[in-house]
Amino acid sequence: MPTDNTPFPALTPSQRLHLEIYGYVILEKLLTEAEIAALLEVIYQIEADFQRTGQLPGANCHLSSSTREFFRIDNLPHLSPCFYEYLTHPRILGMAEEIVGGTVRLEQSDAHIRRPSGEQKYGFHRGINPAYSHTGNGLYHFSFVKALTNLTDLGPDDGGTTVIPGTHKIPQEVDRQAIIDAALADPALVHQVEAPAGSTLLFYESLMHSSGIIRSQQDRVLILGGYTPTMFQAWNGYDPDPEFVAGLPAERAALLTGGDKYGWQRKLRDLAVPAETI
Repeated sequence: MPTDNTPFPALTPSQRLHLEIYGYVILEKLLTEAEIAALLEVIYQIEADFQRTGQLPGANCHLSSSTREFFRIDNLPHLSPCFYEYLTHPRILGMAEEIVGGTVRLEQSDAHIRRPSGEQKYGFHRGINPAYSHTGNGLYHFSFVKALTNLTDLGPDDGGTTVIPGTHKIPQEVDRQAIIDAALADPALVHQVEAPAGSTLLFYESLMHSSGIIRSQQDRVLILGGYTPTMFQAWNGYDPDPEFVAGLPAERAALLTGGDKYGWQRKLRDLAVPAETI
């Protein structure tokens, strides 16, 4: 990576400013109806097959949860063409490069089905220290960015991802529970995603975030890709499938393996530059 069709900048100045301030931005209807339908079909089929046979859909993948209330399959690129197409979506890769500040590798990937469970508490967390950041052209860049796309419509009761905006820049030394308690004491400090199917939540992994609380009877289905600089190793359990990688063009193989390593290419934008169209 990068490839010729990866836009840069991929975010409009307004989207980039929103991300800078709040630690997240929502891009509505990034996926087409056909892309949404293909992903939903495969995710539900994987769940149905596992519940029937107890078998995983392929090698080099795992389940983080297999309950009726929460089904999650991890390490996706080789399991279905539609997973691979999502994780290599040109605009998602362009956004990831813009946030990281350079070329990226796939760090993590998973798909979820969440159903009402009666849970009424948030599980706010962040996966990496905010110290792993840097600035370029005066803009904030971070070493781990996630693109989470809801495949079902999310209204106020549908349990969209919930975040504490601005916490991507709060140092690790500040007590995590103190941050959560302070945010929960003021509803204005907690933002929940409400967006039509196919919309993508782009956020820094240092942002305090949680699954939402489902109060409706609707399934919440999503797919997620996490991206880091090329020299990072894959998250535990997300090493690429070697047979699948062997059949890819070199630049796509490098996206999954991090094969460029310290050949990381810096990519910095100016806030005034408009988003590139593709």
